Amino acid sequence: MDTTMDLNNSIFQNIINIGKKLKDSKLEDELLIELTPDIHKVAQYLDTTNKQALVFILLFNLNFSVDKYKGIDFTDIAHYLTIDLIELLNYQKEVEELVSRRYLEKDYNRHNSKITLLNYHYSIPTRLIEPILMNEPILDIPIESELVIYDFVRKVSEIIEESESNTEGGAFLFSHIEYLESKHRELKMIDKMRNMGLNVDDRTLFYKICNDLLFDEGHTEINRTLKEIFSSASLRSRKAKEIMDQKHRLFELELIQLEEGNFFSEAEISLTEKGKVFFLEEDADLFLRNANAKSKNVIRPESITFKPLFYDEVLNHQLSFLQKSLEKSNFVNLQTRLEEKSLTKGVAAIFYGSPGTGKTETVYQLAKQTGRAILHVDISQSKSMWFGESEKKIKEIFTNYKKLCKTEEMNPILLFNEADAIFGKRKDGNTSNVVQTENAMQNIILEEMEKLDGILIATTNLNQNLDAAFERRFLFKVEFTKPTAEATQKIWQSKLPWMNDEDALTLASRYSFSGGEIDNVVRKATMEEVLSGNTTNFSDIVKFSEFEKFSRQNNVKIGF
Repeated sequence: MDTTMDLNNSIFQNIINIGKKLKDSKLEDELLIELTPDIHKVAQYLDTTNKQALVFILLFNLNFSVDKYKGIDFTDIAHYLTIDLIELLNYQKEVEELVSRRYLEKDYNRHNSKITLLNYHYSIPTRLIEPILMNEPILDIPIESELVIYDFVRKVSEIIEESESNTEGGAFLFSHIEYLESKHRELKMIDKMRNMGLNVDDRTLFYKICNDLLFDEGHTEINRTLKEIFSSASLRSRKAKEIMDQKHRLFELELIQLEEGNFFSEAEISLTEKGKVFFLEEDADLFLRNANAKSKNVIRPESITFKPLFYDEVLNHQLSFLQKSLEKSNFVNLQTRLEEKSLTKGVAAIFYGSPGTGKTETVYQLAKQTGRAILHVDISQSKSMWFGESEKKIKEIFTNYKKLCKTEEMNPILLFNEADAIFGKRKDGNTSNVVQTENAMQNIILEEMEKLDGILIATTNLNQNLDAAFERRFLFKVEFTKPTAEATQKIWQSKLPWMNDEDALTLASRYSFSGGEIDNVVRKATMEEVLSGNTTNFSDIVKFSEFEKFSRQNNVKIGF
């Protein structure tokens, strides 16, 4: 703007004089031609077109004659000029341009929602009044968002809740959302969504899902949310089908995902990792790191309780080798050397053997000793009732693991407990959907293991059920057998420190127990002490041991 512009008259007086002449003028052509030089002076002052200056002049004059709490709408302008409301359609573009230049403030007129022209009312910003009165230039003020994106989606959610009680339903909601967007055009996500071709109802749904990520544990109930957003039952039904069939535009853009639910009324949607990054932008890494820390599937090494474990000589040697390989400095060096030799950088291990032999606990203790987090895979959640969903869930497991690797100082351990449930032998000659799905899941796992860049440990009680294709991909194959008498003696004494060497060796020799079964005996002894108030002794431990297995005669080892 030329701040040295010489105005012959006070700009304020010029605006007022033009405004007076326009009152009841019906915008007749002869009058507009006569006022053109004066209107042009205002346009120069504002750095706008003549038509935009004309709109500003009208609203400036009305600003002081209409109840400020009511605001100015197109009805007021039409009444002031004595013209039909329809004629003002020619000036909508100019009004919106003045709003974007911050020469007008725009607010939602909730009392009118049927007629677009009446959806909003306008006022002159306070920051413009003084310069105009003092005949001084208007200084540009940097546009700053009144809302951060988190406040924005929270506001959208509040509008959705409010719209439920409005008889106009969707008409009220979507026009209000568009107004809110126009008021906060500086928020990058709004422009990005428009550029993607998302219409206002798609954008509204996405804003709601974003809000639920922040304030409702990240899950959005489909049925309830669609009822809140769409007043039309037919439109609601169409949107529900698009979502359940995963053909909605937000699915095509990979911004949302379908959560598992037994019925439509229970089904939920949430943001994908891509959707979270799209929404959170530069805060995504911090948010995902915090989310990982709070995730029930992520176990932090500091939260793991140290437990002494006892192994035979062969097993102890294998686990010591694995532990040293996972220590930070060693692991980095090993990966570098493996990469130089064009070998797979990741470390995959399988712990197999009888139940209760300490496989899972060993993984936990390895994580604690090496300072690594564990991403624990819930096998039951990897198989979905929805056809095609299981493959997506398996892919998501590895995607989430890679994301976690980026936010952790050291690569975490990806733990598949009881892995035979999804690592089982592939089936041939069966074209059923179930078999195809299971084979597809295993192919995904095999492919991911082939390019593994981290640490994967699987545990299983039934290694004979594993597919042969997995054998090559496990670098460490560690068998957990029932502990020897010497190891079992140490386990008894670690659980019951009062027990002497002779009694502990007697129990170890008499009963072929796993560590888990010894834990059961110790738990019953503890319960006895609490209930009776008496300290348990060796004979009590023998009594509880006798009833640990289903078949008592199997408690005693052959040859004892």
